[in-house]
Amino acid sequence: MSLKSLSESFVFKIVFTGILSLALLIPLTMVSGIVAERESRRASAVSEVSGKWGGDQTVIGPVLTVPYRRYYRDEKNVTRMTIENAYFLPDTLAIDGTIMPEKRSRGLYEVILYRIEELSILGRFTVPDFSRLRVPEKDILWEEACLTVGIPDTRGIQQRVSLLWNRKAIPFHPGVRGSGLYQSGIHAFIRDIRSGDRSFDFAMKLSIQGSSSLCFAPLGQETTVRLRSSWPHPSFTGAYLPSTRKITAKGFEAGWKVSYFGRNFPQEFTDDKEVKPADTSFGVTLYQPVDFYQKCVRAVKYGFLFISLTFLCFFLFEVFMGLKIHPLQYLMVGSALCLFYLLFLSLSEYMNFIVSYLTASAGVIAMITGYSVKVLRTRKRGGIMAGLLAALYAYLFLLLQNEDYTLLLGSVALFVILGAVMYITRNIDWYRVRLKEPGSGI
Repeated sequence: MSLKSLSESFVFKIVFTGILSLALLIPLTMVSGIVAERESRRASAVSEVSGKWGGDQTVIGPVLTVPYRRYYRDEKNVTRMTIENAYFLPDTLAIDGTIMPEKRSRGLYEVILYRIEELSILGRFTVPDFSRLRVPEKDILWEEACLTVGIPDTRGIQQRVSLLWNRKAIPFHPGVRGSGLYQSGIHAFIRDIRSGDRSFDFAMKLSIQGSSSLCFAPLGQETTVRLRSSWPHPSFTGAYLPSTRKITAKGFEAGWKVSYFGRNFPQEFTDDKEVKPADTSFGVTLYQPVDFYQKCVRAVKYGFLFISLTFLCFFLFEVFMGLKIHPLQYLMVGSALCLFYLLFLSLSEYMNFIVSYLTASAGVIAMITGYSVKVLRTRKRGGIMAGLLAALYAYLFLLLQNEDYTLLLGSVALFVILGAVMYITRNIDWYRVRLKEPGSGI
């Protein structure tokens, strides 16, 4: 068999288009790599802005820390003394605040930030009971007790913070003196724990700013949190979902009510290495709906399907119309289909999603349609290809806009496409198919 007859044979055309479809996965993979690189640049921009404003915040506290002396015998049986800390959590803890979101830009990229003018933290402590910890009264250092609040990024604290302890104002100081529960935060010295009262009410107002998320740890026997914001896309995260919530186009309101039975650490303890309050934290993330990078990644995943269906349409023209389409022409059309994703990505960085998608898809459809008119010999056949491509890009648009229904829409579309191809080719005797000279047909 000559090289020419081989290149025009039915089996060769099927094998070649299959191999070419797989080979075009290489540029699709390269586009995915470009998307990842652009996402990395955006993450760097977000990190740079957040580093100057304040990162994700998880408020842990307040915790009452009381030092005490502990005696032990070393390896030489000599009695030695060390200072350790006992930690006491509040009986009740109520937090209330209004999150005010802000958008900042860094080059091409948008960063979601927030600030809270007054985060109200109220609650009550019972006088620490060291009998449960088996610490003698004489070894307790009451005069060095302090109240600590853990805040991951203290750059977000923009104003002086003061504590109202039993109606007495006490200033906070930077750092988390005497606490291994968290790495950074603020503390206030409490001098009158042994004043005779059996419980102490506390209140504090915290002005804080951060980026993306705000969370809290359920340290009270009963912890209640109420948050509200004008941001319309909240994502509730952490160990607990809100017991009440209301989300509208104008913002959201959410409330949590958490019992201490839902966590794995007690109200008083001495081993701060075993207690990890952050693991039980909960809160809200100012979620940004699927952005163009995520949509572009999802679109690329359907690239092989688009290439296969377009090649299938050209191949059916060869079978039914007796056309001869050169492998290089298949390659040209496949390259144009791959170019759509790069065009869509680059336009999305400057335009909104709908405009960039319509521009990229319209450009590719026009280019392939104009090429198909010559390859398929008539305007009518070129129009059929234009209709097919328009239907494919409309279908992809629906998939990208309806993330929750992607699997359903994809399955139904594949079912319909396969059924249509089976119906169109139902009368073909594939053992006798030959790629003939062009006929009249459509």
